[in-house]
Amino acid sequence: MAYAARLLVLGLSVLLLVGCSGSKKPTVAEVEPALRTFLTMEKGRSCAGSVTVDHLTITKIGEYEEKYVGWPVYATFAVTCVEGSSFSTWSNDDTSTTSFTSVVREKLNGGYECYIPEQYRQRENPLAPQIEALPPGTIQSPDAGRRR
Repeated sequence: MAYAARLLVLGLSVLLLVGCSGSKKPTVAEVEPALRTFLTMEKGRSCAGSVTVDHLTITKIGEYEEKYVGWPVYATFAVTCVEGSSFSTWSNDDTSTTSFTSVVREKLNGGYECYIPEQYRQRENPLAPQIEALPPGTIQSPDAGRRR
């Protein structure tokens, strides 16, 4: 009896380790609405006007990653913020699979949501909002004034 219980516990442990996500990889059609919402909300954090997703192509959904508790999503996109007569665009045209756009995970009540893992948020440049607000041409590269 004790042997059977040990086998059961061992079997369940292996099942948990092999299939931690508890579900199959989501499809592009399942991820796209969640990614569209995520991109709109991310741009909306720095936009007081209207935000639109002008272009979105999911190029790959990676394999489940335990450290992210989800699947990395690779995509090209363009998101525009319109504030009065001015606008700004946030885009990614990188089709490589070296840097993911977000991670998608299953929600408890069904469906999917996209997010950026906390360890990546902590790496973001805390001065990015101030730098983006500077007038064009304010920041020059260190060797801009050097003669060659």
